Amino acid sequence: MTTTFEKIRAIIIRDFELPPERLQRDTLLEEIELDSLAITELVFEIEDEFKVTAESTIPAFKTLGDIADYVARLVAERDPKPSPAPKRAVAKAKRTTMKKPPAPGVNGSAAAKPAAGAKPAAPRAPAGDAEPGKRKRSSARGGARAR
Repeated sequence: MTTTFEKIRAIIIRDFELPPERLQRDTLLEEIELDSLAITELVFEIEDEFKVTAESTIPAFKTLGDIADYVARLVAERDPKPSPAPKRAVAKAKRTTMKKPPAPGVNGSAAAKPAAGAKPAAPRAPAGDAEPGKRKRSSARGGARAR
């Protein structure tokens, strides 16, 4: 990925025909003989290249790094990062995703869970109902016995 400084350096090499080895972040603008008019021309080129608009008063740059930092700030202002979600929404999202589903069976007991691959049990008929054609059994306590 090309950095802001590298793009600015390429513009200077192209437009001002300066050797690349002379262009470092800490290079003083007076060392490479960029006067205020050249800086203004450079700013116009930077605006076109980076799709930014310079402030009406251009700061007094001393080094190429100063120009690169200024352009990086303009780009950051042009493309603001989205703000993070409010803490409440994040906390609520965590609460809803952390709830466990109710366990199957009576009061979550493991005994009521069917074994893996087992068929579900057929529903039982109530105690007083017998299947058609079968005799009802009576209990030993208080029930009448069939004779």
